Amino acid sequence: MSMVAEEYERMAALEDTMWWYQGLHGNVRDALRRYHPAPSALLDAGCGTGGTLSVIGKAFPATALHGLDIAEQACAFTRTKTGAQVTVGSVDALPYKDACFDALVSSDVLGYRIDVDAAVAGFHRVLRPGGLCVINLAAYQWMLSYHDRAVGQVRRFTRNEMLALLRKHGFQPIFASYWNTFLFPLMVLRRKILPAPAASDVTPFHPWMNALFRRCVAAEGTLLGRGVTLPFGGSLFIVARKPRS
Repeated sequence: MSMVAEEYERMAALEDTMWWYQGLHGNVRDALRRYHPAPSALLDAGCGTGGTLSVIGKAFPATALHGLDIAEQACAFTRTKTGAQVTVGSVDALPYKDACFDALVSSDVLGYRIDVDAAVAGFHRVLRPGGLCVINLAAYQWMLSYHDRAVGQVRRFTRNEMLALLRKHGFQPIFASYWNTFLFPLMVLRRKILPAPAASDVTPFHPWMNALFRRCVAAEGTLLGRGVTLPFGGSLFIVARKPRS
């Protein structure tokens, strides 16, 4: 199941400037720099409209970029933004040979109506020994709300649940933390208490609010980069490695 067309349009328009995407992209880029600084080939499994791959491409210009998404609309945006080799397909049936990537990124994809076990097993299969897997997920099933329904998500995760799933499929977790912690009380208020809007939270923010929220997630990114784990938050960020033997 993929997002509706209007949500892809919003994502494509806002992911380069909206505070949450900037926090996510910074976390992914910094994790790659820290744990696998020279990937020769990287897959973004569930690439959306290409914002993450665009940031990765600028940080790692020698890396061959690949993207996969269930929606051709999203793939078209990614091709335009990044020049990556992009394929239409589902993350729980990856159309790639075994051991063909050094690194794999998957952001907020496992919460859709897919076979999560098959997806994580596929991530392990297409990575080379020693390859890095960087995953971002929506946190806490009790936080499921209008936003998730608007973007098509049906599942949110806890840290322990995801660590167990990665180990089950042969990964060695390296780092796991929640983030979007400082703003989490506001997130709970918006999604669980105030009246629900018709669309997702991917929407333009007032410039001063966007700047303030961006500083909050940037400060968290600095902590994550120093190996500090945050105890709760709206999102879950995990780095794992495929063993070399």
